[in-house]
Parts: sequence; C-alpha cells; structure tokens
Amino acid sequence: MYILTKKEDNIESGTYATYDADGITIVQFFVDKDDAITYNTQLNAAGFELHVTKTPDDNIDKLCDLLGHAYTVVEPGEIVLPRIETMTTNLFRDRI
Repeated sequence: MYILTKKEDNIESGTYATYDADGITIVQFFVDKDDAITYNTQLNAAGFELHVTKTPDDNIDKLCDLLGHAYTVVEPGEIVLPRIETMTTNLFRDRI
C-alpha cells in the first residue's frame, strides 16, 4: 500500500486526507504505486508538496479506527481525481 505524506518515507510527518460530504476525514491508501504517483502529481500541480510513501497494509483498518479516521483503498487502475474543495483547503492532519 502507498499513502501520501508531508515528508518522504515518514508517515509520522503527516498524512494527506480528504473530507467527504459529511465532513468525515478520509485517508486514501493506494494499492498501486503508479496510481499514488498520478494522484500526487495532480496535487503537486495545485501547490501541495507531498510524497508517495510505502506503508504496510496489515491493520490499516484498526489503525484508522483507533485514530477516528475513515479510509478508502484505491484499487489498481481506479481513476481518482481531487475534488475542487480539496484543492482549496489545507487538509493535512498532524498524524493519521
């Protein structure tokens, strides 16, 4: 699994997350590194400085539940585009 972080290879530096329509924080995990890079490139174009970081996929559900965050897993080849609200809001959390 891959995730977008503030610092390269450092999940503790802050993990990129979005909000859904109800204001719930959602952390995005990518199965395929290329998909994470594609999404990151779109965010970089909007001024976000993020890094694709490999993360173990075991227990992500427990970790996110413990920290009170929802999560989604982007499957290989799935097209994900940042929403306009994402592009105009600083959605960083100190940690996931």
